[in-house]
Amino acid sequence: MSTTDVLTLFVFMASVLAGLAFLVLGDALRQRAGHRIRARLRASVGVSRNLARQKILADLERAQSEARRRRRRQAMGSLGYYLNRLDTVGLGKGSRNVLLAMGAAAMLALLGLMLGILPLSWWSWPLALGGVPLLAGWLAYHKMLERFEHGFLGQLPDAMDMIVRASQAGVPVNQSIRNIGEHFSAPLGPEFRKVGDSLLLGNDLQEVLDEAVLRIELPDFSFFSVCLSLQRDTGGSLVEALENLAGVIRARRDLRLKAKAMTAEGRLSGMILAALPFVIGATLFASSPDYIRILFETDTGHSLLGVAGVMLTIGVLSIRKLAKLEV
Repeated sequence: MSTTDVLTLFVFMASVLAGLAFLVLGDALRQRAGHRIRARLRASVGVSRNLARQKILADLERAQSEARRRRRRQAMGSLGYYLNRLDTVGLGKGSRNVLLAMGAAAMLALLGLMLGILPLSWWSWPLALGGVPLLAGWLAYHKMLERFEHGFLGQLPDAMDMIVRASQAGVPVNQSIRNIGEHFSAPLGPEFRKVGDSLLLGNDLQEVLDEAVLRIELPDFSFFSVCLSLQRDTGGSLVEALENLAGVIRARRDLRLKAKAMTAEGRLSGMILAALPFVIGATLFASSPDYIRILFETDTGHSLLGVAGVMLTIGVLSIRKLAKLEV
């Protein structure tokens, strides 16, 4: 072996050993605690940035979709207003619930006519196809409205407390409203989310609050809207104003619950009196069908049933009016 071959082999072995030493040294440096911590921080920051970017894009897409839907509803005029109202009190399912109630009531009325339970006359068909479905839709709407108002007013003081704490920490009101929309459940959360999405698109706070007041139609939320508008226009302590308003709303809620408890006996009596004729009629129909069938097969019986229905409706509405206290 010549001297040149020996030198070449020596240089090759030295290069291999230097490379291995460099790899071992780099791996040892990467295993240090400081390097591992910095790598984890860089990875977590990158993931957080991606998640934040995705969240912002999702919020913008939702806000733009809501803005397009709002413009379509505004173009409908009064129909759009009523559809917005139905979606609000029904938590996005108001129109479907009302249509289902009307369809079910119409099917039951037609079934009663075909089975002979309801009398067949000139007024029974319009009543079954028009009056009964409309009454069922009206009752379904008022049931959803009552549930919405109860849930919204129960959450509103807590939402104002959250705005108070955020304001004390220096968080803007717009961001506080968006946080409420993200952290509160229905029915309050979706409504505040709509307000936050509108503000995200750059709409004026007063305009957005006015639209929300028209959708929600609650005096307590109107007070909240006026409080934010006045604080923006005239200044002053938003924290103190919202704390006082939250206390007033809680007092109104407690008084409303107290009034409901005091009128429970009257409402229960009304329900029993309203159900009593139907229970007695079903009992007689099961025990002595020939005795009660005369009401459904003669003109005099039809007249008596009509008078009884009108009197029962007037009595139930009167009891409901007397037992319901507005607070």
